[in-house]
This record gives sequence, structure tokens and C-alpha cells, in this order.
Amino acid sequence: MNTMASKILAVTDLTSASYQLVGFAAFIAAPTGGEVILVSTYGAGGSRVSEPPAQVEAKLRQEGQLLESQRQWCADRGVRCRAELYEEGLWPDYVLQSAERSSVDLILVGFQPLPGADRLDTDQINRLAKDAPCPVSMVRLPPLSAFYAPAAPGALTQKA
Repeated sequence: MNTMASKILAVTDLTSASYQLVGFAAFIAAPTGGEVILVSTYGAGGSRVSEPPAQVEAKLRQEGQLLESQRQWCADRGVRCRAELYEEGLWPDYVLQSAERSSVDLILVGFQPLPGADRLDTDQINRLAKDAPCPVSMVRLPPLSAFYAPAAPGALTQKA
């Protein structure tokens, strides 16, 4: 029985912190020559009905570019990677559809347990874990401030 995951679906919110999740997915998939599938929903699944069409189009284009940047970043590390950007809606629905269509071995969902961070709805997480065709793992991401604040004197820094 093969216990190595070769197809990893990573749910990304396109923030700087989510690169950690993409990197972790690539780390898991690389030993088997596997593939990473990045899934994001336009506007994080929020409603855009009240926005002007030009603003919606510009935001969709920007999110598509951010997702492509994450896909390329993963591919630059030698791991096959593809990206899927879905229109607004409930993100667990899109994750489940993609996971089933692609026969993934593992779903990674990143979260930031900080005040002010986007909250994951526990009902959505429970439904995803219950209905997923494979294991679902939560990955704690660093706070966004870690990407913008200057390092303290003497602090350890990660080399790229």
C-alpha cells in the first residue's frame, strides 16, 4: 500500500502567508513526482453583486494573476502544479468537486488563528472533512504581519 500522497489539493486565499501552504504541498508531492492543485474562489466566496462589472472584472483578473504567481512559484520548485479559480460561492463545494474530479490524495486548508484574520466556518470545515474523498489536514499559517514587519535585531530569518 502506498502511503505517500502524490496529488495534493491546497486551498489558497492568495495571501503572502498562503505561499507557506503551497510550499508545504509541494514538499509533500515532490518525493513521488506528484502534483499540486491550487484552488481558490473569486473574492474568497463573498458576494460581488453590488459591485460595478468593471470592478468585478478587474478584481477577477487580479486574483487570477495572484493564483498564477503561486502556481508558477510551485512549478519553479520542480513540482507539477495547476491552478483553479472558481467564481463566488461556497468554497467547500468547489474543493470537493476538484478533489473528486482530480482523485487527490490529500486536501490542505490553511488558517491563521489570529484576531482579525478571516475565520473559517466550522460547519464548512466539518462538511469538507466528512464529504471529502481523501484526508483533510489543517495547516497553521504564519500571521500576515510576519511578511511585512521588519525582523527584530538578532532574529533568525529564513533564507529563500
